[in-house]
Amino acid sequence: MENTVYLETAVTLAQQAGDIIRSRFGGDFERGFKSGPSDLVTEVDRQAEDLITTGLRAKFPAHTVIGEENDSTAGGQEPGDDYTWYVDPLDGTTNFVYGIPFCCVSIGLSYHGRLTVGVVYDPLRRELFTAELGRGTCLNGRPVRVDETRKYLSDALLVTGYPSDKNYGGRLSGLNYQKIIASCNNLRALGSAALELAYISCGRLTGIWENTLMSWDVAAGSLLVAEAGGRVTDLAGNPLELRRYLSIAASNGFIHNELLQSLS
Repeated sequence: MENTVYLETAVTLAQQAGDIIRSRFGGDFERGFKSGPSDLVTEVDRQAEDLITTGLRAKFPAHTVIGEENDSTAGGQEPGDDYTWYVDPLDGTTNFVYGIPFCCVSIGLSYHGRLTVGVVYDPLRRELFTAELGRGTCLNGRPVRVDETRKYLSDALLVTGYPSDKNYGGRLSGLNYQKIIASCNNLRALGSAALELAYISCGRLTGIWENTLMSWDVAAGSLLVAEAGGRVTDLAGNPLELRRYLSIAASNGFIHNELLQSLS
């Protein structure tokens, strides 16, 4: 079965989940917490994930599906030996809860551990980012590339994030933020790693790092960046491994080594 079939299915489900998010944005909904008060979850997260996982399991019953909300209730899942889907039904839940229009649906597919399909959908802007292994990255059907004009860290617009699980806050203590800010053009924290990676793939941002993310946060977005000509590693410069509480550095490629050095 061609990757295109998987991509088309992911796109359809992402857009349907996006319809739920868009219809509930700015309204009333039930909310709760996972690891702590800053780790929010809403009924919209769960509705969107139910839609996606039900659709994937109906279409591809032999595939493994790892999702943010079913992970939190089932105690974690391991990637399958064959095809594994990584689903974040609402990346940027805190933004969604506070009415900040920066959130997305993220769906990625790996085969024997190698990412092959990535979809990130921003339902509030109706922007659909898609990637297939070896076929590039598109935004609403048009090919995009990473920013190829900013070749030095001093010109780069960087983005990062902070752990919602405060038990992992210590991971930030080794970073010299003053040094990093002085080394780049400017630094942002936008609140949705998947959408930030999508923005790197189309040249709106130059680089990202974070060190307390989950596999579903980055699976789709990392393929978007790689297929758009960028580079994705962990903070030590090693190939990215999709696991729990991973570290990631992604960029347009030109600034990557400088970025890693500034973080070391």
